[in-house]
Amino acid sequence: MADQCFYCGRKATVDDPGIPAWAVEQVGLSGSRMEHLVAGGEHRARAGDEPVDALPYGTPSHAELGGVQPVDRLHDAIDAAIDERAELDVGEYSSRSLCGACKKAFADLDERARLLLAPMIASRKRDYNAAEQRALAAWGARQAYAVLAVEGKAEGVPPWHRESLRRRGEPHDDVFVGYGRYRKDHVGVLAARLLTPLGEDREDVEAYSVLCVFGRMALKVFGVHRRAEGTRVKPPEGEIVRVWPSHREVVDWPPLWSLDESTLDQAFLYEPFYRPFVYSEIHYLGPDKKYKAKRRRTEGLGPRR
Repeated sequence: MADQCFYCGRKATVDDPGIPAWAVEQVGLSGSRMEHLVAGGEHRARAGDEPVDALPYGTPSHAELGGVQPVDRLHDAIDAAIDERAELDVGEYSSRSLCGACKKAFADLDERARLLLAPMIASRKRDYNAAEQRALAAWGARQAYAVLAVEGKAEGVPPWHRESLRRRGEPHDDVFVGYGRYRKDHVGVLAARLLTPLGEDREDVEAYSVLCVFGRMALKVFGVHRRAEGTRVKPPEGEIVRVWPSHREVVDWPPLWSLDESTLDQAFLYEPFYRPFVYSEIHYLGPDKKYKAKRRRTEGLGPRR
């Protein structure tokens, strides 16, 4: 895969940056150096017997947990998993993963998205119509794939996701794309391949997750190879504005709350696809009375969902 175009399989002849140069220039960070951290893929058991150790990493902080919160345990786990650390120029964060034809095909999308993203990067309010959302979604998926290629995780994106973007100009229906706001100017990316129980009978399905911060804009992309019938979409409420799968004619940006260092990892871990339980009938028995009621439980919704 290293010498093949990410989208068409022809010989790759063009470098594709994981961090767009124009985004770095817009926030005044040109020439900056970044720390590149690579974590191993081996599962590490969680140690400790405090109450916080029984909670998922994505659980919101709570005063009753005391001085150690789930996000602290997440940071500990990330630090423990890091195998490689290196410093590099922002411009070096790229991979030779495109052929000339595919690079040219995405040039118009990159230019159009640049104009649409400028207000987000500068943290200015704007609304986006359906056509603009489609362009933002396509660019978001395209940029996430560039990051995955740089990180050596390109095989995590199935061929039908790539074909949808290249041929139809939009992400596959099993891909979520949304945009949030970061509290301060920053440039950084998080990327991972993972398994999620979204298949039939809740079997694990391969997925990928990417979170990018360019200036004040945060891009969230989450894709699954397949999902069972009835799977629904729910972004992090008030933190990420959903643009794909399409659901509204007009969306407003920014969201209600901004992300910061303490919530960035939680947004990265958040899985926006979930499977609801079916309705079940519950009978309430009282003195000479019998009421029928319908109750709905939701499966797959953890904290913040």
